[in-house]
Amino acid sequence: MGAQRYFRTMRPLMAISALLLWFCAVAQAPAEHQFALSLAPTTDGRLFCLFLVKTAPDANGVAQVVESRPLSRENFIRQAQGRAFSAANPDAEDLFRKFGVQQCTLPPDSAAMGFLTDCSTLDNLWKLRYWEYPLRTEAGQRTAKGWSEKPLSPSQRQLEILGHYGLKFTNGLIIGAELFHLLRDMGDPQWVNSYRGGA
Repeated sequence: MGAQRYFRTMRPLMAISALLLWFCAVAQAPAEHQFALSLAPTTDGRLFCLFLVKTAPDANGVAQVVESRPLSRENFIRQAQGRAFSAANPDAEDLFRKFGVQQCTLPPDSAAMGFLTDCSTLDNLWKLRYWEYPLRTEAGQRTAKGWSEKPLSPSQRQLEILGHYGLKFTNGLIIGAELFHLLRDMGDPQWVNSYRGGA
């Protein structure tokens, strides 16, 4: 009888102890820095934004952005190539090469074996959101066509495709490896055709 009473008394204490241990483990999980992309336009005329974000797990263990800092195109490219220090790339890897973003790397057999100073795929990011170039062009210039099925945002079908990269809503973020997977896939004509509504 005494043992049953002991276990009845101890059961809630053991449950509380287990909960506290779990909470401490989650609370001590390290924050992680990553690159991020938003398809939201900026007030200074840029049609997408690049960020360095810090993520940390919430009480459910799901990563949440707890800090963000905008990056210029040039700084993003240099940090992603490992040519400039970045908390999101502390090992200074060429992340474009690692994730197969061919439009942003020199061929592996290139004699120069240097770095490209730009990433042409970034020029096409606006096409994911708009069906034609949304900024005013010089008189007589033709307006470039985007890939979106709707004038100012991707269609529901296209948002589902972007959802595979972690984008939950049009102005959301694509974070970490998924950003580089998107850039890689944007260089594939079959992917572009599928995104535009082709078979």
